Amino acid sequence: MKKTIYLASAALALISLASCSGNKSCNGEKCNKVDDMLYTGVLPAADCDGIRYTLKLDYDDDKNNLEGDYNLVETYLQADTVNKVNGINGDISFKSEGDFTVVEQNGKKYLKLVKDAKDSNPQATPDFYFEVSSDSTLTMVNSQLEAAPDTLLNYTLKLVK
Repeated sequence: MKKTIYLASAALALISLASCSGNKSCNGEKCNKVDDMLYTGVLPAADCDGIRYTLKLDYDDDKNNLEGDYNLVETYLQADTVNKVNGINGDISFKSEGDFTVVEQNGKKYLKLVKDAKDSNPQATPDFYFEVSSDSTLTMVNSQLEAAPDTLLNYTLKLVK
């Protein structure tokens, strides 16, 4: 009876170790794998009530979390005259995907998003730039990595998961 309990305990221990070893070996160092990250926010626009950005980042494990793939959905929002409950109705959405890299400049981190050639919106801005403002926010900047001069407008995407 004691042998059976001992064998069952040993088997459970091996199963739990195997299930926790899903991370790649990092040569004795702690692995710093970054999971997929999803950011969203409504940014100002000149020709509509705003653009809802939904940005998913998929970091490449083998590149020290300094690059990866992205998927971006831009939804142009119009005031909803029929549905008074939520006040916003998504009118047109554009999807883009491509690669991103983490760029460091003047002690700050930035993401540079470069879309694939097969993009569904060929007229869209070819590259996007975001400052990594904190662990949970990204702020859209221009190609010179400068924030918008008008600080009253919100150009921030927040981490969802």
